[in-house]
Amino acid sequence: MFKKDKHLNPIPITKPFLFIALSFSLFVTGLLTCAPKEEAITIVYDAPPLNLDPHLRREIVTISILGNIYETLIAFDANMKMTPCLADYWENIDSLAMRFYLRPNVEFHNHKELTTRDVHYSLYRTIKLPESEYAYFRDYLDTILIEDSLKLVIKLKKPYALLLYDLSAVFIVPENFDPQTAPPCGTGAYYYFKNDSNGITLRYFQGYREKDIPIKVVRFSFVPQAQQRIALLKNNLADIITFIPLDMLQELKDAGRVIATEGVATRYLEMNLNRFPFNRKEFRQAINLALNRERLVREVYLGYATPANQFISQGLFGFDFALPSFTYNPDSARKIIKSLEPLPEIEFDFAQVREFIGRAITDDLTRVGLKIKVNPLPAENFWQRIESHSSDFYLIGSVPTSNEGVTTMKSSFHTHQPQTGLGMQNRTGYSNRKVDSLIEEMMRIPDLKRTTQLLIEAQGIILSDLPKIPIVWEKEIYGISRRIDWNPRLDEQIIVKEIKLR
Repeated sequence: MFKKDKHLNPIPITKPFLFIALSFSLFVTGLLTCAPKEEAITIVYDAPPLNLDPHLRREIVTISILGNIYETLIAFDANMKMTPCLADYWENIDSLAMRFYLRPNVEFHNHKELTTRDVHYSLYRTIKLPESEYAYFRDYLDTILIEDSLKLVIKLKKPYALLLYDLSAVFIVPENFDPQTAPPCGTGAYYYFKNDSNGITLRYFQGYREKDIPIKVVRFSFVPQAQQRIALLKNNLADIITFIPLDMLQELKDAGRVIATEGVATRYLEMNLNRFPFNRKEFRQAINLALNRERLVREVYLGYATPANQFISQGLFGFDFALPSFTYNPDSARKIIKSLEPLPEIEFDFAQVREFIGRAITDDLTRVGLKIKVNPLPAENFWQRIESHSSDFYLIGSVPTSNEGVTTMKSSFHTHQPQTGLGMQNRTGYSNRKVDSLIEEMMRIPDLKRTTQLLIEAQGIILSDLPKIPIVWEKEIYGISRRIDWNPRLDEQIIVKEIKLR
């Protein structure tokens, strides 16, 4: 899942949701008239969600907001431990079938009672939507059998060890509900109330099963400028602010408390593998050798990151502890670059909010003889270039939304196959038949040990090919007000029911 990162083709937004785009240009003066109430908090992101359809995009702001409205069959807690949610419990029938027992007396926000028909509809909807990033269910989902209103069986085409992980990502909506034409409606702790010039407002749902939730109203606001987000925190007009550049860290500390995640978000260099010189593997290896990750962590990230050495984030299933750190060798990088000359000037795109890391990477690359034209862009312009496939070389980040690495493999490195839901986040054009076959085998075996072996083998090939280059695992930094107690989740979602008022 992408980190603050819009990606792929934009989804047409129907009239009820046109205001989402307008929220991006929110003026701070509008927020100043909306002082937080006693049981209300304000959370400020830099950009709005991609859309409000819960079955399309796995982008962090989108699922973080929708994760307060909708719920899944199975959930992960703040430490990525699997827990029951709408499914009270489940059992294996055999290697191809699993039975789920729904929690009774669960209400949607429209007061419809949750039944297995809603689960049936929601799971099938993910595989019917074109360009859905959840469409990988097509590859292994055979049949969903409704046994009664609270009991259903999911049958698979082939054994699959990670079914529960995948189900933990699918939000359940009411049967026949169309999120593209109607406001969100889920079973979560908060219901959709309104969207106006100040952002999206949610209110506590009185029919929710947990009654001791202290925060009754939450406002999600979208302010592109980090300076203005800090000002909101300083003036007690925000309770959580996100995506703060490190060069504003001291200012953030002066405005409020600073907390950070453990660091599973990966910052990458991505490139168009169909264009020279990015189509040359040795060129990509030279870029990797040129990156001084230790310096970046120490001098640029000020310790709020860890050098990355693989594509599966630390702490996730499939992380390979045996892999060594990437080698920093500018002399070897310089020799490779010289052997490929003449090389064109390379345009390097990055969002202005990431300019601090973009400039530092540019310094590393120019030291080995590359001519780099930096192109820092406002967030909306940056994402327009990514979504239109106009950028050949750019800086991007992602946050895992599952506690396993298979999702990263099948979404980012499998050949792009929209009809199967594979390679949905593969924007580089990477295609390797051996990697595809290893990923597909991971998706049809029930044995987690064998899945680990396949992950290690696939990642070894990808690390040799380097279709994109992992730089660091970032710690996400938040500013929080002194009126709340909150520990950030490993997956970087902000689930409001986990926040306490002081």
